[in-house]
This record gives sequence, structure tokens and C-alpha cells, in this order.
Amino acid sequence: MPADVSICFPHLGIALENLRKSFSVFGVEIAYYGVIIGIGMLVAMLLAFRDAKLSGQNVDDYVDLAIYGIIFAIVGARLYYVIFEWEYYSKHLSEIINLRNGGLAIYGGIIGGVLVCIVLAKRRKLSVWRMLDTGAIGLVTGQMIGRWGNFFNREAYGGDTDSLFAMRININDPLVSVNVQDGVSIIDNSYIQVHPTFLYESFWCLCILVFIQLFKRKKKFDGEVFLWYISAYGFGRFFIEGLRTDQLTMGNTGIAISQVLSALVLIAGVLLIIVNRVRIRKGMDTIFVGSTVKEDVIQKAMDFAKDAHQGQIWTLSDGSDISYFEGHLLGVYHLLAKIPAVNEEMLVTALLHDTMEDTKVGYSDILKKFNRDVAENVQWLTKKAESTYYDYIDELLQNGSDAAVIVKLADRQFNTENLMNLGDEEWHEKKIDQAKYILDKFRMRKVRKEYEGIKKQLLDAIETDVADLEENEKYQ
Repeated sequence: MPADVSICFPHLGIALENLRKSFSVFGVEIAYYGVIIGIGMLVAMLLAFRDAKLSGQNVDDYVDLAIYGIIFAIVGARLYYVIFEWEYYSKHLSEIINLRNGGLAIYGGIIGGVLVCIVLAKRRKLSVWRMLDTGAIGLVTGQMIGRWGNFFNREAYGGDTDSLFAMRININDPLVSVNVQDGVSIIDNSYIQVHPTFLYESFWCLCILVFIQLFKRKKKFDGEVFLWYISAYGFGRFFIEGLRTDQLTMGNTGIAISQVLSALVLIAGVLLIIVNRVRIRKGMDTIFVGSTVKEDVIQKAMDFAKDAHQGQIWTLSDGSDISYFEGHLLGVYHLLAKIPAVNEEMLVTALLHDTMEDTKVGYSDILKKFNRDVAENVQWLTKKAESTYYDYIDELLQNGSDAAVIVKLADRQFNTENLMNLGDEEWHEKKIDQAKYILDKFRMRKVRKEYEGIKKQLLDAIETDVADLEENEKYQ
């Protein structure tokens, strides 16, 4: 093996020369391991946030979950590793907090992240199992990417092999100190040729992620996606762990801890999936996991609106593009969803409120999918082409339902709060004038007693926004 080749895959014709495990920035050594882990965390968060947003959950809850989850996942991953390597760390206590050379056990990270999820969900009165479903997407993504940190460290490899994916590691590489595991053969006193188990696991995690993304809407109960994840991961990890030469073992038994844990989570996950699916089919309640997922009207409205507005793009002030569905309809929905007294009719109406005006969807299309109240709400919220904006508002106030009135107020607050930085000065003045008209007219409109608090909250927010906008206009 040439001295300048660090790693190669001989049967694939791939050779990497002078591959370091770190790089220097202003004299500070930064390990690729840490960079890869950081990238994995970032991508994991983005996918989890996206899933939370599209499924109607509050993304802020997942921001907090990510912050605390990452911290305690790292702590858990390190503690797990240190506990089962205590013979070494008991004599080198200062090394316990040194993560630069690796030493993070993924199962410890999963346990730490799950515990944070449970605590956060309980404190905020959210569904633990629903959060775990969304969190599973982030976990498997982080694992998929993070495993490549082992590649740069030349660790987490398997035993000798001459298979298609056999990986040769230069043990005399002057750039990296390679630790040759017991039982691995050294060839020509220059390299080892082993299973790239990091690659196997990364690819397996990719398969799990694709499966989850394709079938997550088919779940029968909250928690099923998480069970898919731990079952599939446990299955793959059991066999991959059997190829490794650096296993954490149970004392002197030689039994790999990760294999035992993988078998347990696989059995538990599959049993819970089967048992609860059978119970649901028989009309019984689920056990241990979250509640049965019935036809979710909110999710149905999201899917319907997203499909109807397909291809409609907004260009924001920074030049970036966002779909109208995500930029506006979901924005109004989330604004209302934060108000405790808001009901399902309002939330569904918020998701559909511009559909008849901006797409080819008609009243009968909405009526087929939803109830008459929702269809009429959307019709009342649809401005006729020949009407002025002010005539449209007057008609809504005279004929529209209370739910439609509330949704229109939420739509206006979302505009004043988020979208006034778009357009030119004339556009701003027009929007401010429209908001003032709404303030004058809607205060006089009576709504049901239980909606008065929502109405007042939205009107007060719009009034504050208008005052701020007028003040800003003076100094432009």
C-alpha cells in the first residue's frame, strides 16, 4: 500500500491520499469527527423541524427538544461508553471529558435524547409518543451522518474481509495514529483490510429514514414511527455489531452489549407494533404506546391545502423563495393554534381560507372533503373578483360565521406582524389602511361569548402592529 494512501477500497477503485483526522484554523486543531457530528445534528434538526411544521405541531417545542436533547444525548453517549470502559477510565479520569478522540456510544445518546423528550412532553402536556415519532426522524438522520466521523478517526471498523466493500487502512500513516484492534490481521506490515462497518450502519440508517418518510402517514398509533425506528435499527445493528472488533462487552463475558440491547429493542418494538395493530383492528385501545390515530381532520386539511396550492411561491425580502402553503397558510394556522380557546373548525378554516380564491378548488370540492360549516367559512372568506377589498370585508361581517371572522382577523394579524417588510411604500400604505378598516369594523361585530377573548387578543395585536408600522413609515 503506497505510503501516501491513507484509506482505500481496492475492489471499488477508490483511494484517498493524505487523509487527516483534523484540520487547523488559526492554530487550533479541529477534529473532522466533531465537524461531522455537528453537521449531523444540524441536518437532523432541520428534518425534524420540517416534519413538526408539516404535521401541525409547534416547531418551538422541537427547538427546545433539540437544544436540551443534543446536550443530554452527548452526555448519555459518553456516560454509556465510559461505564463499559471503566477499567480504563478509572485510571485516566481526565480522559472522561475528552471527546476529541471519539468514545460516544449511540445507544447512550438515544437513551439521553428519549429521556429529555419524555420530560419536555410531560412538562408541556404534549404527547410523548407523538414527539418521539418526530424525534425519530432526527435521531436516525444524525446517526446516518455522524457515523462518517468514525471514518476519519479510523475506528468502528470490523474484522478481516475481502468482500466488495473491503476497506484498507494504512497503519503507518504519518498523519494519523491507527489503533489496530485485536484479531485484525496486519498485511505486509503496512495495512489492515477490514469491514467498513461505519459505512454499513450509515447506509442502513439511510434506508430506515427513507422508509419512515414514505410510510409515516400510514401509522396506526402515536409512537409507531419510533417503534419502526428502534426495531429496524436494532435489527441492522445486531448484525453489524457482530462484524466489529471494538465492541463494548459485558465484563469478561465477551458478550457485546450493543448486540444484546439491539435484540431487546427489536423484540420489544416488533411485539408492540403487532399487539397494538391487532388491538386497533379489534376496536380496542392501545397499550403502553400513544393513542390510536383516527382520521386527523387537521392533517387532512393540511394535505388538501398543500396540494391545492402546489407551485405557488412567494419570494421574500431576502430573495429566498417559500411555498405559499408554508409561508402563509401554515403561518396563520400556527398563530391560531397558540390560542387555547381556538377550536378545530377555526384551524381547518385557517388552512383552507385562501383556497377558493387562489386555486381551482371550488365549494363542492371542499364540501366533499370537509363539513358544510368549513365549506361555507371558506366561501365567506373568498373575495369576489369584482368586489373591492372593503366591500368584501363588509359582506364577511354581515353574512360570515364567527369562525370565519376570527380566521380573517388571524390572517390580518399574520400579515401585519410578518409581511409588511415586503413591497414598496405604496403597498405598505394600502395594507396599513386595510388593517385600520378591519380594526374599525371588526370591533363592532359581535361574536359568540367564548370567542370574544380570541377576537380581542387578535384586534389588540393588529392595533399594536399598525401603530409600529406607521411609526416606522415616518422615518423611512
